[in-house]
Amino acid sequence: ATALEALLALRGCTEGGAAASKPRRSGALDAAEQRQRSFSRRYSRSFALAADEAPVEVVYEDEWLLALNKPADVSSVPRHRFEGSSMVNRAVHYLGGRSPYVVHRLDHGTSGLLLFGKTRPAAASLAAQFRERTLSKAYLATLLATHPLPDSFVVDAPIAGHPQDRLRSYVPADAAEAEALRAQEALTRFRVLERADRAALCEASPVSGRMHQIRLHAEHSGCPIAGDTQYGAGAQPHPPCARLLLHAHTLRVRHPASDEPLRLVAPLPADYREGLERFGLSGAAQPLGV
Repeated sequence: ATALEALLALRGCTEGGAAASKPRRSGALDAAEQRQRSFSRRYSRSFALAADEAPVEVVYEDEWLLALNKPADVSSVPRHRFEGSSMVNRAVHYLGGRSPYVVHRLDHGTSGLLLFGKTRPAAASLAAQFRERTLSKAYLATLLATHPLPDSFVVDAPIAGHPQDRLRSYVPADAAEAEALRAQEALTRFRVLERADRAALCEASPVSGRMHQIRLHAEHSGCPIAGDTQYGAGAQPHPPCARLLLHAHTLRVRHPASDEPLRLVAPLPADYREGLERFGLSGAAQPLGV
């Protein structure tokens, strides 16, 4: 058998690629399954990541860092090493075959600043800043004006995985449900930058970094993000927006080599500006929080 066939066999796959059914154990992995997973990881890493020749918009680059302006509807990372079409794969091509170090991700539909480390020490420094929340982030989010929004507001609501849908996040109804679902604390600050009759362009600054946090907190406030068919689908206009109007605009970090503050800004893409024009918004105001 080839190495790939051996890997598939170890993973319990049938010839057609479907997973063979077997009972799931609730306890610790046994030694055989630990060896299987270890082999799978080592085997996967033996494959070079695919290089995607799609162009990239470089926001900042030096010998330690690479910051790109991610388009909407492009994944940050590939689902596995055998696939391409993600920003990681585009970075691989841009870097001449070198693999960047991933330190954070953006949702598939979100555009904006995506930062990679080019060396292991740089990536470790950036990852620590994300983990310890010593950096600051600002997004541009276009919220549907389902009710009047104050000039600024804070959504402080814990976030858990959705009890029925693993691809969604969820704000528990009360403290008991939050405890049962092991929800984690989450806080997002919103500030209105520009208003129109049907929508408002806001600066959204997440203090924590939970999955889908800004989108879920916008929905929780009663004003979901325009173009978000996952959180607030019932409030979306008709015809729907062409994309999710959420953009990672600004990121302030400390440079991993010099420890000096570094402010990175990803300009709004044309498709976001087109979405703003639909609501009579100009997008001229910029985030000031970072």
